[in-house]
Amino acid sequence: MNSINYDVAIIGLGAMGSASAYHLARRGLRVIGFDRHSPPHDQGSSHGETRIIREAYAEGVAYVKIVQRAYELWSELEEESERELYLQTGGMMFGSDGSDMIAGAETSAVTHNLTFEKLSMDEVRQRYKIFNPDVDMTAIFDPRSGILYPESCVEAHLELAKRHGAELLFGQPVGSWDSNSGSVTVRTENGAYTAQSLILAAGAWLPQLLNGLEVPLQVERQVLMWYEPIANQELFRAENCPIFIWDTGPGIHFYGFPDMGTGVKVARMHFGDTSTPENLRRDADADDDAPVRSFLEHFMPDVPGKLVSSRVCMFTNTPDEHFLIDLHPEYGNVVIASPCSGHGFKFASAMGEILADLATTGKSNFDIRMFGLDRFNNINEQEIS
Repeated sequence: MNSINYDVAIIGLGAMGSASAYHLARRGLRVIGFDRHSPPHDQGSSHGETRIIREAYAEGVAYVKIVQRAYELWSELEEESERELYLQTGGMMFGSDGSDMIAGAETSAVTHNLTFEKLSMDEVRQRYKIFNPDVDMTAIFDPRSGILYPESCVEAHLELAKRHGAELLFGQPVGSWDSNSGSVTVRTENGAYTAQSLILAAGAWLPQLLNGLEVPLQVERQVLMWYEPIANQELFRAENCPIFIWDTGPGIHFYGFPDMGTGVKVARMHFGDTSTPENLRRDADADDDAPVRSFLEHFMPDVPGKLVSSRVCMFTNTPDEHFLIDLHPEYGNVVIASPCSGHGFKFASAMGEILADLATTGKSNFDIRMFGLDRFNNINEQEIS
C-alpha cells in the first residue's frame, strides 16, 4: 500500500483540477491528482472543441474581475505551453432591453468600465447579415469575447503540471477519502495516498464524493449540435462571425460559435434532463435537434442545414446557477469546487489559482463569498422540513 505524503491531492483533473495541479506544482508543492478517465476526454464537461469566454458578464458583476484574471492566465499559459488556446472573435448578446442577458451584461460593463457597444437591430443587421433578431430586441457587443479550445487548455495545464513535478494518475477512480489530524487520505484500488489538503474538483462526479454532506447539486445532460450552413457559409467563419448568445424569453437561452471547419456549433442552455454520469444518455436524437433548429430558423435562418454532428456533455448545476467554491464545513483542509452551472470553463485558469490558494492558505484574493455553501442552508432546511 502506498503511503507517500503530498502537500495537496486533487480528485478530478478536468478543467478545474488540471488548472489547480498546474498552479500548485508551479509553486513547488508536492501534488498528486486522480482522474477516473484520461483527460482530456469526452465523458465529462470539458470537451466539444470550443468554449465561450466573455468579459461583459451578464451573470453578475462579481465575475468580471475573476474572468479578467482568467484572460491574463490563459495568455500566460499560451506562452508557456506554446499552444494556441484562445481566439478573439468578439461576442454578440441578444435580448429584450430589460432581459437578464442585456441588463446583466450592460451592468457589468458599466460597473467595470469595460469597452462595449449597445446596438440597435438595424446596426446589427448592417454589421452581421447572418443574424435576424426581432425588431424589439437589443444587442450588446463585447469585443473581448472569443473562443477557448477546451481540450488543448486541459492538455496544456496537465503537461505543464507534470513538467513542474505533479504526479497525475489517470484511469484511477477514487473509492473514498477521509480527513483527520490535519491530513487527508485518498483511496483508490491501487493504494492510499496522504496529503495535507484535498481539492474536490470531480465535476459531475462531485456529489458522490461529499461524504454525506448535503449539497443541492444536479447533473444535467447538455447536447451540442453542429450544423452545415444553408447559405453564406463564408460569413460564418471565425474572421467574420462572433460568438453569439440569445435570450429569446424568460429562461430560454441559446448560444453558439463560428464555423471552425466542422459546422456552426449551437446549443440551448439548461434544457436537458437531470441525470448522473452513469446513466447519462450520450446520443442525440430528433427531440434534441428540434428546439435548436426551430431557434435557428427564426433567428439565424442561414444555419439550419444538415446536422453534421452532435455531442453530449454534463453541467453540474446549483439552484441559483452560481458557482460553488468553499471549504468543507467539517474539514478545513478540504476544498469543494464546482465552478460550473454551465458557464464555468472560461474561468478555469483563474479558478486553478483560486483553488490552489484555498488549499494552501484557506483564503482567496478574490471575493468569492457569493459562491459559498451557506447560501444553501435555507434550501436544505426546507427539504428536511
